[in-house]
Amino acid sequence: MAEEKDEKKKLNPEEIEYLRTGLVMDLLREGHYPPEGTPILGEALMGTPENQDIVMDFTTSMGQCSSVYYSFIFQLPKWDYSVRKIEEWMDVSPVHADAYNLMVVQRQKLESAIKTGLTSATEAVTHYELLAHDARRYREILDYFVKGEKDEHVLRSLFVDRVDAFTGEGYSLITMAKRWPTIITDFIRMKTEWDDINKIRKELDVSQAEATVLRTKNELYIEWKKIFLPVLKDRYARIKTMVDARKRSIDEYKKWLKPYITKHKMMQEMPELRPSTFVTNAVMVPGFGQAVMFSGVRLWIWRPFNQEEPGKTEFVAEFKEGVPIDIDPYDDFVKKWIPYIEHKYEVKIDDKTVRRLLKEWTTSKTEKPRPEIDPERPYYILFDLVVNRSVIKTPPPAGGELENMMLTPLRTTLISLNILLLHMLEVWAIEKKFDREVNELIGAPELEEELRKEVEEEFELKKKKKKKEETFFYRLREKGSRTKRIFKSLSRYFIRPGPYESNFKERVTKIYMVGSGKIYQQMVDFWKEKIGVK
Repeated sequence: MAEEKDEKKKLNPEEIEYLRTGLVMDLLREGHYPPEGTPILGEALMGTPENQDIVMDFTTSMGQCSSVYYSFIFQLPKWDYSVRKIEEWMDVSPVHADAYNLMVVQRQKLESAIKTGLTSATEAVTHYELLAHDARRYREILDYFVKGEKDEHVLRSLFVDRVDAFTGEGYSLITMAKRWPTIITDFIRMKTEWDDINKIRKELDVSQAEATVLRTKNELYIEWKKIFLPVLKDRYARIKTMVDARKRSIDEYKKWLKPYITKHKMMQEMPELRPSTFVTNAVMVPGFGQAVMFSGVRLWIWRPFNQEEPGKTEFVAEFKEGVPIDIDPYDDFVKKWIPYIEHKYEVKIDDKTVRRLLKEWTTSKTEKPRPEIDPERPYYILFDLVVNRSVIKTPPPAGGELENMMLTPLRTTLISLNILLLHMLEVWAIEKKFDREVNELIGAPELEEELRKEVEEEFELKKKKKKKEETFFYRLREKGSRTKRIFKSLSRYFIRPGPYESNFKERVTKIYMVGSGKIYQQMVDFWKEKIGVK
């Protein structure tokens, strides 16, 4: 079934181009659907009432709009809303000296700190590698001493290669091999206790002159072992301590850099994301010489939608091992859209990951009694809110400083439980991508571990080829799955396709969206009251 899975992950060129700058949920909201077919009512629900969509534009004295924004953010949890920041951007004209120094200059200071930190980390890595190389060599020699107790020839070979070889021309065993070709082999075959020339000559069958040289070299070898071993232990302990300290400092450098890189990435300027942003923007007019600061944020705000219907009991889900029996949010519709999230954010989302995240999101926390996803509620109210804030400062005598905030727009969207899960998965993918980018910049230990696993996988043996019989049975399964998909496409006309509301014209528009209007009006009234609009 691997081929079928890969086929589902293919995205058409228009979708790939869109995902370079847009969100996956925007692709869903604008009516683009996976190639397997468009979603139908019952499988999922995502509707926006036309009369619950408003653009609000407030101009106030300096600071009032910001106060209202934070008042709104702090009020949302009291209304049982969950909030996530999805995007953030800014741009400041150099003419606005106060804001420019506060934001752009601060960003430049962060860049300088990051460059210095990365340089220090690189130097620390270089020193670590040099020390680690020395430590490995000393560790190797220590291992030779350990082996030498059981296998003397290993240690004797080390003495010949790394000690005696540097005694000079005509004095080392290597240069003496011109006169006695077997002298190195004879030295390695010797026993430590052989100190008599005649015994050496008899045991090794060598000349008197060679036996004399071998006895002298043997005495030097014994003395070398006696003197060098304690020194070797001290050197290894000293260098190993330095290696551990340098490795720890590398990890600390990387930890210190994380806050700086995080703040720097959060202070992204709009032209950095999209260079053509201000080409057609009427607010950013550098030619006027005005001091302008522009910033914005995009929020996802949601909470369960409790629609009361007369004569109908409230829906209460049943659970088995933490998974809802009546409505499981991780359904086929979600699985169709997961490849889009994987492609956009370069993450891997398997069944195990989704189940783990679902358990986390459906569990109440101490600081927040209501979980972010409540499986007992099949429908949710979602506000996809973009808040744009601009500060314009004009020169005296007629000038002043004004703050403007636009909600573009404040829009109500009624979504089903599986659509909410897709939104949460995209939020999780955004966080994972951000963490990965920070880790890649500093070379975090977590990234090293991932790369190490990839290298290990490259050296693993390839899987055995499937037998012809397995290929034959796969084709049968493939035909069966295609038949199942054809039946599913036709069954929508006879069987309710999913657990969600399928009567859009009568029930969703006349019952659900009427109830969502009260929630929408609560949001509008809050902003108007705080700004002072009657």
